[in-house]
Amino acid sequence: MVRRMWGNSLMVMVLAACVLLPGRVQGAEFDVSKFNQEVGLRFAYGKNTQKATVHLYSLLPRWGIFLMAPGKSWGPFGASFVVEGIASIAGADEVGFELGFTPMVKFSCLLFPSVLAYIEGGAGIISESINSPALAHAFNFTPQVGAGFDIALTPQVALSVAYRFRHSSNAGIYKENPAFNVNFFQTGLNYYY
Repeated sequence: MVRRMWGNSLMVMVLAACVLLPGRVQGAEFDVSKFNQEVGLRFAYGKNTQKATVHLYSLLPRWGIFLMAPGKSWGPFGASFVVEGIASIAGADEVGFELGFTPMVKFSCLLFPSVLAYIEGGAGIISESINSPALAHAFNFTPQVGAGFDIALTPQVALSVAYRFRHSSNAGIYKENPAFNVNFFQTGLNYYY
């Protein structure tokens, strides 16, 4: 039930973006002079890579501050510090959840006036309450890395499309420490100000 609801919502968002985006993006360019901070909200679907199958449906609020905005000292390149939260519903043997946050470093490049490409990565902490043989413990560390594109809808609002690989484990705190690796596909909105 939950998986179907989140899957349908994600599909509606992708279809809406495909239909509405070409008309909105035409002529929209980023105003990088206003890029000091960012705030955004992404939705993600993730699936683990081994052992028992776990599906994750996640909400990812984020806030960041530019250390160097694109279009300034480094030409089209920029760097920022981002903090991202995660709240997920997990479909496994039983419905579960996870909550956590991750500080990250984000490197961006203004490919076109309307397209900002980026890579980002960091390590956070997460509490996972998922009944599955794929997870051994409720408290884990989450190193992760990903890449994506922000496509200008207005000079300060962007549609974000991204991929993220996340590893979670207890870093050897307990004897049993299986890796829980997840591939995430994300979409959402970012506001630069």
